[in-house]
Amino acid sequence: MSWGVKITLLYSGFVLLIVTMVSMSMSQKVDLVSKDYYEQELQFQDKINQMDRTKALSEQLSWQVQNDELVLDFPDQFKGQQTSGKVFFFRPSDAVLDKNIKIQADTLNTKGISIKSLKKGLYKMQVNWEVENIQYYNEGFIQIK
Repeated sequence: MSWGVKITLLYSGFVLLIVTMVSMSMSQKVDLVSKDYYEQELQFQDKINQMDRTKALSEQLSWQVQNDELVLDFPDQFKGQQTSGKVFFFRPSDAVLDKNIKIQADTLNTKGISIKSLKKGLYKMQVNWEVENIQYYNEGFIQIK
């Protein structure tokens, strides 16, 4: 075999490798953080203001996973006041598993949310809540086992 044939085979192998890698990368599923990413960016200053108000509270929102339920404990300073909002469960690995739930706290300022419908894995939890038309924002991670 001459050196010209060897160079041709090497070049052809390289081209075949590149074409295979490009076709594999094009078939991969790519999920954006959210479908309305740019609209959310325009409202980002509102979220920063909500986070600042939340940090200024004397007591913070807390949560814990108990059995198949996520329990949200709102600050005691809001007991007896109407507390409502939304909890968004963001699954970084698959946007199909994202879930948005409206919440209404009870008179003790706690809210239990069933997490049986969530698949096992890591979720970023984003809690938008409000008391007397003042909005607050918390986020954190939970692991569903």
